[in-house]
Amino acid sequence: MADLSTLLAKEASTEIEAILSEANERAARITEAARSEAEAIVAERERRAKAQREASLVRARSAAQLEAAAIKLRAQHEGVKAVFDDVRRQLDELVNDQGRYPAVFEKLLDEALEAAKDVGVAAVDVAPSDVRLATDALARRGVTAEVAAADDVKGGVRVRTPRRSAVENTLYDRLDAMAGELAAEVSQVLFGAKAE
Repeated sequence: MADLSTLLAKEASTEIEAILSEANERAARITEAARSEAEAIVAERERRAKAQREASLVRARSAAQLEAAAIKLRAQHEGVKAVFDDVRRQLDELVNDQGRYPAVFEKLLDEALEAAKDVGVAAVDVAPSDVRLATDALARRGVTAEVAAADDVKGGVRVRTPRRSAVENTLYDRLDAMAGELAAEVSQVLFGAKAE
């Protein structure tokens, strides 16, 4: 019986060792799986954090580029505007220069009269300060037409026809008509790039 007890104890001990060994192996597998899962979670979070950081950098870079472009456009606009403001000041000086302006005025008048020659001239509107200049110029050309002072005409003439149409020819209108085309050229000269 003692042998049976020893045999049973030995068999139980072997069974216990097998169970413990299996439990240890399972625990090792579970621990390894948990470690792998934890590493995967950490790696995924790091990847997300890196992606968010990169996305934030891209957004910040894009915002900075947009702001820089806006600043450049504002500078170009202000530069071009300053040039046109200066041109308008120079036109004002020309219009007020009684030594140079009469010859320019007469060329503008001749161009407007030429444009209206097929329909005739009923009246000529000019700035109040140009009434005498226009009256004398029309008389030298043999054109009989009413000369009227008009506050909305400056630096040139508006020839009205009997058909109620008008030909306006002023320095300021010419500048305004060419502003779009000239703005691109001015921007090119000022900034070395096409205006956008």
